[in-house]
Amino acid sequence: KKVSTLKNNLFFLKLIWDICPSRVLLNFVSTFLGFAEWTFYSVFFMRYLFGTVEGTRSFEEVVWFIWIVVVLNIGLNSFLAWYGNCFVPKTNVTIHYHLNSKLFQKAQGVDLSCYETPDFYNTYTRAMTEAGERAFWVLDSWALFFSSFISSAIVIITMSEITLWSLVFIFVPLMAHFILGKKEGKIQYDMQQESVPANRRMDYVNRVVYFRKYAGELRLTNVYQVLKSMFKSAADETVEVANTYAKKRLWIGFSKNWLVFVLGFEGMWICAAILAVLGYVSVSQLIVLLNAIVSVSWMIKDFAGSITSIQTNAFFIENLKTFLDYVPRIDETKGGLEPPESVDTIEFQNVSFRYPGQETDALQKINYTFQRGVRHALVGINGSGKSTLIKLLLRFYDPTEGVILLNGVDIREYDIKKYRQSVGAAFQDFALFSASVLENVLLKEVTTEEERKNAILALKDSGAWEKISSLPEQENTSLTKEFDNSGVELSGGERQKLAIARAFAKRNAVVILDEPSSALDPIAEYQMFETITDLCKEEEKLSIIVSHRLSSAAICEQILVLENGVLKETGTHEALLKANGTYAYMFRKQAENYQVKVGDFDE
Repeated sequence: KKVSTLKNNLFFLKLIWDICPSRVLLNFVSTFLGFAEWTFYSVFFMRYLFGTVEGTRSFEEVVWFIWIVVVLNIGLNSFLAWYGNCFVPKTNVTIHYHLNSKLFQKAQGVDLSCYETPDFYNTYTRAMTEAGERAFWVLDSWALFFSSFISSAIVIITMSEITLWSLVFIFVPLMAHFILGKKEGKIQYDMQQESVPANRRMDYVNRVVYFRKYAGELRLTNVYQVLKSMFKSAADETVEVANTYAKKRLWIGFSKNWLVFVLGFEGMWICAAILAVLGYVSVSQLIVLLNAIVSVSWMIKDFAGSITSIQTNAFFIENLKTFLDYVPRIDETKGGLEPPESVDTIEFQNVSFRYPGQETDALQKINYTFQRGVRHALVGINGSGKSTLIKLLLRFYDPTEGVILLNGVDIREYDIKKYRQSVGAAFQDFALFSASVLENVLLKEVTTEEERKNAILALKDSGAWEKISSLPEQENTSLTKEFDNSGVELSGGERQKLAIARAFAKRNAVVILDEPSSALDPIAEYQMFETITDLCKEEEKLSIIVSHRLSSAAICEQILVLENGVLKETGTHEALLKANGTYAYMFRKQAENYQVKVGDFDE
């Protein structure tokens, strides 16, 4: 893809300017002052002092000049010390925070399907890992570009006033930097791009080894060897990528050093010495010229290097722009209708869905109406389409065909964020966060007493309050010990009860429970389903329970049986048993596991 160097860099500069304009200005000022000091000492200061040696200035003038220089130097270095040690660290945090916030916010709006593709993770990883540091590289590159250009121009003019031969030895290194530097920047970018998948695998291993939730498996099994092999193969890939580009980098590096330092720097020194021997330049001019040669060599190197960096930055900024410019299929910023407080029906009309890149439908021609006050059970073997149906209902995806109606209105007409917030859901693969119990229930900051009461009531309804109330800080206790030594680690059953509390905390009109009892013992499971069914019935909720345990489904008024994405059967427990179909077969097979024959146990 063709990348616009100037356009991309200006895009990122504006991004930083919107966050912290003072950092942009002072970054340029500080860099320029540093080069101005360098230029002053390498050219004007030397010229003034050696003009004194030749008798053009008095001793008193030199003393006053030096004192003025000392005072200015103290002021300049005081400013640079404040800028580097006080201002930069503070604004670094500000820029990092706002850039990451922008990326986090964008990540929240991308389609769920993105999280199921490696390409998205590669793009997201590149954008996230590069954004912060790249911001400062862009600032430094442009500040270096302008400062080194002005400073080197002044030094070159001074050198050309002494001898025009200096222009020859400056032109060759400058062209070498431009031509070879661009190639070097492209190679560096290509290397990093090819290394992203391998680096992501190494980062994954780092996370797994670091996080507590994997500690048990790492110590009880040999999975560490699998992870170690993964890490080694990824590291070998990065080495292989580096080796692929090694010869090109070596050739470019050698050519640059020879053209820049051997021909340019040392060639100019030899030229200056010859001119001095032949009497074309005075001793003072020779000293100024030699000093200027050293300075201009590094200034040109910085100038050409800044151009290379600007070109390289443009490629990396393209990753960021690609991510920020991503247009989701489901626009969460669109707005729409306010979801109703009372939900009477959710109707699937001829709904089919196929995951991107797949050849077959995950759901086929689903027609069913979920009704308020009716407890619905969604059953089927793994891969039957249960989770897909819930994802469509929550509008994580839109149907490939058909429509989903809430109270007779297409759910795409509702404000998507408010629509999702109107549904209380507890998922089997839920996550607990290193925050207080209340914050884990409400999944937000607790701002009112009413929210606190609702969360505590939900904990009681789910059966989690017995455990939470026994903790030293009760509902204010931090979950996990990652940031708080007084935090607690909940058992699997306790975690699941807390997840169910989430579904009831906001008293939503729609409740979805995905395998709500998978980590519970039979007694706790029975008590939980009694509570859940009573709550759903009492509050006239529209409830959907996804479960593999058909004993749980049996207490629901309506059971939906999915098989290979097709709604195979619907009806009550008794009716489905009489029909002797898929549900009856599954129920009887599970029931066999609970039957005990006489004589199975010795007295």
